[in-house]
Amino acid sequence: MALIKDIYEYIDFLAPFETQAQFDNCGLLIGDMNTLVSKVLLSLDITDEVVNEAKEKGCELIISHHPVIFSPLKSVCESDIVYKLIKADLSALCVHTNLDKAENIGVNVCLANALKLQNQQLYPDEFLCVGELENTMSDEEFALFVKEKLNVEGVRYTKGNAIKKVAVSSGAGSEAVTLKNKYGFSALVTGELKHHHFLYAKENSLCAVEAGHFSTEDIAIEPLKEALKEKFSDVLFIKSQALTDPIHFL
Repeated sequence: MALIKDIYEYIDFLAPFETQAQFDNCGLLIGDMNTLVSKVLLSLDITDEVVNEAKEKGCELIISHHPVIFSPLKSVCESDIVYKLIKADLSALCVHTNLDKAENIGVNVCLANALKLQNQQLYPDEFLCVGELENTMSDEEFALFVKEKLNVEGVRYTKGNAIKKVAVSSGAGSEAVTLKNKYGFSALVTGELKHHHFLYAKENSLCAVEAGHFSTEDIAIEPLKEALKEKFSDVLFIKSQALTDPIHFL
């Protein structure tokens, strides 16, 4: 077993909480640092299904990427996730933008690794990782490559020129299209793209690939689990099976 405090401090070593964005709310959001845990569930989000899964598997702690408390709470009712966590005696440790920015197991590094990008350069303040493909691809070839590597049902993309240098910005990384000239990439992979950013990409001959928020971030949960498993051999770390991408394509 291990104290939540020990797990928190190791995650703080891997992805310092002080690096989180000003708007964010990372850290131990529910629970006590001195609680002993033997089983930990890791998940991108904490939903009803995830809470039930943690209870069924006898976990004492859930580690999630997205904060279970983000905006100030004005009430806590029985239908709320926070209420259900407390009632189930489950702690919640949330590792959000500090994990996005981190080296080695960071979300953007994991996304770049999944796409086999070489010569990676991490730009944590921009929530960006830039690397190179082994072989140059066309825009359509690259969009299909992303779909295959991230195992998603579909992607949306804009046409661009021949692609060698690629940037990734996981989750809601739409703004990263405007960094094309600054970092010289010819393709961007992110989770969500707004309409005006699609237009910007088209006007600037950038192949922008929208691969889904879930798929571009869930990719980091398994590496985080493995890092914790290696450090705390007497604690069972489990990746959630209950949480899946809520979006489907026809």
